Amino acid sequence: MTMTETRPEAGAAALPAASGSTALVPESPGLAGWVLTSDHKRVGRLYIGFSLLFLLGALVIGALLGWERVDASDTQLLDDGAIAQFVSLHTLGLAFLGTTPLLLGLAIAVVPLQVGARSIAFPRAAAASFWLWLVGSLVFIGAIAADGGPGGGDPDSVELFLLAFGVLVLGLLLGSICVGTTVLTLRAPGMDLERVPFFAWGSLVGGVALLLTLPALIADLVLLYADNRYQAGFYGGSQGVSGYLAWTTRQPQVYAYALPALGLLADVVPVFARSRQRMVPVLLSAIGLGGFVALGAWAQSIYDLDLVEGIPYVAISLLAIVPVLLVLGVSGQTLAKGNLRMAAPLVGALTAGLVLLAGAAAGGVGSIPALETYGTAWDDGQFLLVVLGGAVAGVAGLVYWGPKLWGRLVPDGSAKGLLTLLALGALLAGLPLLVAGLLDQPAAAVNFVEEDASGALNALSAAGLSLMALLVLGAALLLLRAFSSGSRAGDDPWEGHTLEWATTSPPSPVNFPEPIPLVTSDRPLLDRRAAADGEVAR
Repeated sequence: MTMTETRPEAGAAALPAASGSTALVPESPGLAGWVLTSDHKRVGRLYIGFSLLFLLGALVIGALLGWERVDASDTQLLDDGAIAQFVSLHTLGLAFLGTTPLLLGLAIAVVPLQVGARSIAFPRAAAASFWLWLVGSLVFIGAIAADGGPGGGDPDSVELFLLAFGVLVLGLLLGSICVGTTVLTLRAPGMDLERVPFFAWGSLVGGVALLLTLPALIADLVLLYADNRYQAGFYGGSQGVSGYLAWTTRQPQVYAYALPALGLLADVVPVFARSRQRMVPVLLSAIGLGGFVALGAWAQSIYDLDLVEGIPYVAISLLAIVPVLLVLGVSGQTLAKGNLRMAAPLVGALTAGLVLLAGAAAGGVGSIPALETYGTAWDDGQFLLVVLGGAVAGVAGLVYWGPKLWGRLVPDGSAKGLLTLLALGALLAGLPLLVAGLLDQPAAAVNFVEEDASGALNALSAAGLSLMALLVLGAALLLLRAFSSGSRAGDDPWEGHTLEWATTSPPSPVNFPEPIPLVTSDRPLLDRRAAADGEVAR
């Protein structure tokens, strides 16, 4: 497989070789053009659209489970036999059908533009990654609907669920390879890794974390498939599936799904501070540290329950707070020293960062063995704070980069209010479950006899998930309307600092029809504007 579709000399514009190249094959019109496309901008938008749809579905299921949890003695909304499968669809759906593909789709669309490439590396593989993920996701949902999820009673559907889960994970891994290879090999002339935009860096680090951990998930799925297929019973059959998948929705693995959000925050803040981002090496190191702590495949407590009380687990959990604190702290300093412009992307990025900080702090505190929170609702709350924080960041990224991809602006006032409420909904969904965990409410439990204030806490969490579902639907409708009939954005509506704002909105099929000048800093467009004004960029 070649890095791009054609040799550099076959392109229409003579960009430097380091910027990559792609074939100028016209896209087919209509639906066929979207199905057959290898344009990374279209592939990214396909990921974004379907991930928002799946995110909405996972939130609705979570809200139903939450209201079911409020008082198990009243009329049940869900059948007892299906509850375990609904829980799995909610948690795995949020992680693998919602937040992760939303941020990956944004990366596929934006990262090649950020690094000055004319295409994503392996464009056909990027397109194949979407179809693998989409088909796997649809079969994954269908298998659960056919009583084949964890704890399901139909053996064939259980096997189908395990196969589909493996396929969708392979799709995400293939997409991560394409994004990471683009950052490593197709950067513009002069752009070394220290000058790579933070979102591109965060996507690279997050992709590496997925590539180093999710193969362990695929191995688990193979073992579970063989156990169910041949009725060996070593792993507990369908009843044992959820236990062997639990590590994927607990810390430290859960941080891998939201890691690009830190890069988004670091990229957005200096633009709206109208200042150069400070302490760039610290931010790059912080995001890299986030990738290290997100390597969670080793923390599979089903093989060793004492693992979660060991010093390495506690140390990694506490260390996970540091990257978020550093990115927020440095970004706060940049805002304080700059000329603040409070626009919707900044509001969304900052509020997402605060939700992620709450999730990381909950993970660190919850790892202290004396609190005995492992296996309680504390785990559920911490998971929700991290993945929903990543989802808020994804929506903020759409408000920020949507004008580049679609050429139209999102109404700033509406987007500000929506992003603020999304963050509040995420906090409302997760924080009450932390308290419920301290009251010994079991993790993922639905039908149980509540104690003390558990009923009220579960009601608050259910309300938060319900609010999130309504807001994600509202965000999708707002974005759809804005990108189809909103006001024209222009090529650089935010006065951006990085290369994606140097091309047209929407970009041409080859991203950059003209050669890209030598990149001499991490903020080339800020430097260009300063040079034009006869100033020194701060």
